[in-house]
Amino acid sequence: MAVETADFIVIGGGIAGASVAYELSAQGKVILLEMESAPGYHSTGRSAAVMSENYGPALWSRLVTASRSFLERPPEGFASVPLVMPRGALFLAKEGEEAQLSAQADELVRRGATIQQTSAEEALRFCPVIRSDAFVKALYEPDCMDIDTDALLTGYLKMLRSRSGQIITRARAERLVRSGGVWTVSTARGAFVAPVVVNAAGGWVQEVATLAGLSYRNVVPFRRTAVVFDPPAGSSIQTWPMTFDVAETFYFKPEAGRIMVSPVDMAPSEPCDAQADELEVAIAIDRIHTFTTMEVRTVKHKWGGLRTFAPDHEPVIGADPEQPSFIWLAGQGGNGVMGGVAAARLAASLAIGAGIPSDIASLGITRENVSPGRQCVVDATAAKPVVGSLESFG
Repeated sequence: MAVETADFIVIGGGIAGASVAYELSAQGKVILLEMESAPGYHSTGRSAAVMSENYGPALWSRLVTASRSFLERPPEGFASVPLVMPRGALFLAKEGEEAQLSAQADELVRRGATIQQTSAEEALRFCPVIRSDAFVKALYEPDCMDIDTDALLTGYLKMLRSRSGQIITRARAERLVRSGGVWTVSTARGAFVAPVVVNAAGGWVQEVATLAGLSYRNVVPFRRTAVVFDPPAGSSIQTWPMTFDVAETFYFKPEAGRIMVSPVDMAPSEPCDAQADELEVAIAIDRIHTFTTMEVRTVKHKWGGLRTFAPDHEPVIGADPEQPSFIWLAGQGGNGVMGGVAAARLAASLAIGAGIPSDIASLGITRENVSPGRQCVVDATAAKPVVGSLESFG
């Protein structure tokens, strides 16, 4: 069996693996291993992501803030098209949820984001199909952007190759052994050797850690369902924002001339090629009928995807407490596209022992609050996540 050596091996070819491989390629030779026939097949390839600084857990939303400048102004030659386009985001609060919405608004203002707080009735000017009588308050985030996930992934892979990085597909990790200060990762495509391994395998991160002989980490995959249908005839949906309820029971947005909606379902799942759940499809349709004036006459498309969570929903980034040369980049929970730029920089910096980049540290992100060694991650009995997160399948 052929053996290839590198400075870093990254396992997983989705947006997490591609981005951290790109960051590490400035420090040495990188080999990226992807088990499928092409990178981005699972969660990344099913993403209709946006960049919103007002959604998701606290640390992930701060990583979005730290990712914004790259997404708006990527490096020269990174992409031939813009990575982001204007979208806007609308957050709707029912009675009793006003304080939560106000707290989100205050946090955004502290980070320098632009927001508008309005009544639910006034929010109709942003999204004319909401049932304003179902809500009492709204927050509009004009700087929310659609992300071209394909262009972002393609850019990372292109830049990785330009730095002599290798991308090996159909190379599922079958065995990981550390000996003599290096890891050997055995696959059907050969063996690969490096002193540092980065576990960016999405729903398969625990499987990879087990192969490496490490203890259980409470970072587990959950299924999410999405449904696509036609908008009302004659509607000018191009300017509609991505719309959420604060309680996280639904979100919808324009997508390629149609409307995509998710019921924000979270069913525990084995790592797999996830499919839409028919009950959740029905729930998604019901949410549209309950909270908007739209009618779903025909489901044009439906799909499922995985997102992976730690119990506190925050990132799992850094060295495993049992083996400092095994680096986690996991727990994206649907935030892996919009916050992934900064998450990859953070993971790469920790992988080379350089600490936390100053702009990320200034947002209150520490080694401890993202560590794979924090209590809820190492505790197999810790409560599992119960709610979802933003991106469709990012």
